[in-house]
Parts: sequence; C-alpha cells; structure tokens
Amino acid sequence: MWTARGRAASRATHRRGKKAAAARVDQIQWTRGITAFHLPGEMFGWTYNAVHALSVEAASDAIVLFIKRNALQASAAQNTAMANFLLAHTAAELQSVQKRSLLMGRDAKFRLVSFLTDLASRMEGSSQIELLMPHQDIADYLGMKIETLSRTITGLERAGLIARQSCRTLVVNDSASLAKMLN
Repeated sequence: MWTARGRAASRATHRRGKKAAAARVDQIQWTRGITAFHLPGEMFGWTYNAVHALSVEAASDAIVLFIKRNALQASAAQNTAMANFLLAHTAAELQSVQKRSLLMGRDAKFRLVSFLTDLASRMEGSSQIELLMPHQDIADYLGMKIETLSRTITGLERAGLIARQSCRTLVVNDSASLAKMLN
C-alpha cells in the first residue's frame, strides 16, 4: 500500500499513472473515511495549505507522479493554459464535493447509481466498470454498510440494469434507465 501524508506530501501535487484507483482518506481523530477515488491520469493533492489534512492510499499497484507545487505555481504564473488548467481542476473538484454532499441525503440505490454512472463516465463512458477499489471502500465512500452496498448491487442486477462479470467488474446493461433514476 502506498501512502502520502504530511508536510512533504503537501508540497506536491500527484497524478495517477497506472490502472489503479487511489483513495483520499480522512483519518482525523482515528476515524477513516473515503473522500474521493482517483483514476489513472487524474490529478489530486492540489492544495495551498502547508500540510495536507488527508492522506492517500493506493487501492492497487500504482505509479504516481509527484509534481512540486512551486513548479506548478511558477508554470501557471508564466503560462495562461496551465493557470486555466489548474483553475478548471479546482472548479471541478469543488463541484464534485458539492454533488457528493447533496448525494449523502439520498437513498442507497440513488447513491450507488450515481457512483456507477460517474465512474463509467470517467472510464471513457465504458459500459464495463472495473471496480479498482475494495467494496468496503466504496461502501465507506457512499456512507453505507458493506451489506447495504451488496444488497443494492444485487437489486440492480435483479432489475436487469447491471450484471456482474466478476466480483470486481460490473457491466451496465441499461444506461438510459440508470440515468433516468438520477433525474
């Protein structure tokens, strides 16, 4: 397992580079909560604070590129495209947090469908969703017990909306119906 935490990690921004998921973990006061999952090519860890409040764990083997925050800031000061990229990334991160905060007030099925459709869109719209993270991490992220997650997946499967190809791979059979459940 790979973990980055503390002052050294706060001076860098990270970019996922291999087929794996990384989870941002909140471990304040000895509790563990998943705040985000990051897929290959996604940037994470961009903060202006001296010390990160969160740590990062790799859900599987991973290659992570560390980019010094100072280098990004210097590049952004000289390059409008880099500044726009960082602004867009920050805005997208804020939007993701806002969506997730609203999601927590919804039922388990809505939360799972939202998670799966978001993951599918981040995996280039594939109907095959590889769950690169353990089910317990998904349950923690969605604010439910692992048993509730399992029952909800089974319910979607029985409804014909998804199929399990393996314990870590789901296939979306009816993306239109899943999307309709979110509206």
